[in-house]
Amino acid sequence: MPERVEALAPTRIDLAGGTIDLWPLFLLHDDPVTVNAAIDLYARATIESTRDGSIELVSADRDRRARYASAAQLRASLSQAPPELEFPTRLAAHFLGRAGPGPVSCLIRTDCRAPAGSGLGGSSALGIALVSALDRYTSRGLPTESLLALTRSIETQVLRIPTGEQDYHPALHGGVLALHYTVEGTRVERLAVDVESLLERTVLVFTGVSRSSGISNWDMLKRHLDGDGDVRRALDSIIGATHDMRLALLRADWDAAGEALGREWEARKKMSPTVTNDVIDRLIEEARGSGAIAGKVCGAGGGGCVVLWARAGKRAAVAESAGRRGAEVLDFHFVTDGVSVRES
Repeated sequence: MPERVEALAPTRIDLAGGTIDLWPLFLLHDDPVTVNAAIDLYARATIESTRDGSIELVSADRDRRARYASAAQLRASLSQAPPELEFPTRLAAHFLGRAGPGPVSCLIRTDCRAPAGSGLGGSSALGIALVSALDRYTSRGLPTESLLALTRSIETQVLRIPTGEQDYHPALHGGVLALHYTVEGTRVERLAVDVESLLERTVLVFTGVSRSSGISNWDMLKRHLDGDGDVRRALDSIIGATHDMRLALLRADWDAAGEALGREWEARKKMSPTVTNDVIDRLIEEARGSGAIAGKVCGAGGGGCVVLWARAGKRAAVAESAGRRGAEVLDFHFVTDGVSVRES
């Protein structure tokens, strides 16, 4: 085994089409699609070989740690893992329990620059980073599709509700993506977008209120499966707006892209009362008064981050308006590369 492995995976901004990536929702609508973009608020996972025979997990951003005397004890302790460490603990147990003869001794450290509960897919990006690092550390050599499926399955075990898959693709591939969900699997389309021009139109702010994607997603999924016609129609509208977003980005029609984002948000608010709140509504409204075309929550909603779409030359004014509402303006860039792994 290598002495040290480090993996970095980008998080993402979902520009349109979230929620439709939940199984089986995408099977119940025509031509479902999500558009998202990788950003440099990275999730990081490092594995360092140690000599004391133990396995230690440290979450730097959540300030939690746990130590196990062996891989066997790690596997036996999954149900007692601290909530902040359950996901990396389960991933580590899956790989290190198959690491071959001899004891495994290592320190696993994780960290994510995206705020916890931000709606930027930080948990899934961290999963991709750690799976990629563990795959290299144990010399498994799994293909990309298997890394995604494994990460999604174990994250579902942690969340204990159905999970989507849009967050894993930017972490794996980077870039601006259109994810087309089909009965044969997800087709990943990399969109040719000038990311510097895209950056000039987008402002990312953290409301300061963490949210759980599971609450909103489960409410939307349950309403849909219970036959709520309003939710079905809202999802159809979201899919339509997402196709408009894809075309606008390909044409570099930035105002049309902003309008598509606004239509997506208006449709999303009809899906569940958990999607928005007064803080989010007022933040977006003030931003529009300062030069934003529209805004929407990132992820499932209810808090976390909001992406604001600025008119030409208005990015700074839109960011200032968000600051006046008490939101934290996040410094970020779009990135074209997905997860990277290096060893030493």
